[in-house]
Amino acid sequence: MTVKQQLIQEIEEVPDYLAKEILNFCLFLKAKIKDQESQSTENNLPDFLDFIDEITKEVPLNEWEKLPSDLSKNIDHYLYGIPKIEP
Repeated sequence: MTVKQQLIQEIEEVPDYLAKEILNFCLFLKAKIKDQESQSTENNLPDFLDFIDEITKEVPLNEWEKLPSDLSKNIDHYLYGIPKIEP
């Protein structure tokens, strides 16, 4: 017996009010799946890291060399002027 056949058999044995709840749940699941599928096709945007990689390729190498080597550690110093963190 398949799962569908077993489900149909179980539904045939329940009272009408419960069958209505089961139907509502099935319709809810179908709508949810349809919504997820439409969102996944709409979100065919490039992965965030791929997007960042594309942007960084546009910056010339000599501009990257101008960045301080301790930028990630001392970002607050370079943005707000607070004292640098020493190693």
